[in-house]
Amino acid sequence: MKDATNLLWAASPFGSVTNPWHKPSTWLSAVSLLWGEADGEPVLMGAGTVFMKIHRTRSLPFSAPLAAFGYRVLVPDAMGQTRAIVDAIDNVLVQARRQAQIIAWHNGADDLHVLRQLPRSADEPRHGGVDAVAAAWKNRGSRSPSTARCVDTSHDLGPAGLISETAAAHDLEPLKSFAGGQQQASAQAACEALADGRTEDFAPEALVGSVLSSAVTTALLGGKYAGRLHWEGTLSIYDVLEQVAWEAAPSLLGGVAAVRSE
Repeated sequence: MKDATNLLWAASPFGSVTNPWHKPSTWLSAVSLLWGEADGEPVLMGAGTVFMKIHRTRSLPFSAPLAAFGYRVLVPDAMGQTRAIVDAIDNVLVQARRQAQIIAWHNGADDLHVLRQLPRSADEPRHGGVDAVAAAWKNRGSRSPSTARCVDTSHDLGPAGLISETAAAHDLEPLKSFAGGQQQASAQAACEALADGRTEDFAPEALVGSVLSSAVTTALLGGKYAGRLHWEGTLSIYDVLEQVAWEAAPSLLGGVAAVRSE
């Protein structure tokens, strides 16, 4: 990674993705991470955050043709970049905890635990955003009025399990390419390709599409659980991404039929 900014795919109809907080408590922020493993250590293969506008007190309708949200996705282009990606995640969490109404995460406790256990040198500071959200995650039933509500879309909404399984149970159609165990398998394959220097087998757009689809799905599920978003019938995540974020992964979201759920 040349630097964290070079790994950024971003689009926001609301202004700056890195600072979307125009009005406090009118945003839902969702986080999704992709993990691989190399030499027995966890490796971040993708991090996606979605910023979705919501109402303070009532549920808003959501549909693919009218979809709008900001997003940020980081993926590595070499080994040894996990720390830089965590720094970017931490910055988002610092802002989201104080300025979003809701933080949604699928199996958030697991991701937060791994983030806090990552090795660091003695002179490296801890990540305040990660630590604060991890503490709040343990007691999601109560919170300070000045901090975001934490929603775990697996355990709070159910059924607990993979994001694609929870999506299907709540009228969201996941992308087939990243459903079930395929998402983790593709992340691990990409990690091994990077570790072995097999650049021809490394497809960053696939990682972008995978983690972004999970982040958008998590945002929608979190909004539904909190009574802030609803949709009619079955909502296709592909259609949502194609409408808003096709530039993030054009080979996947620009009309490739094999990727679209049928």
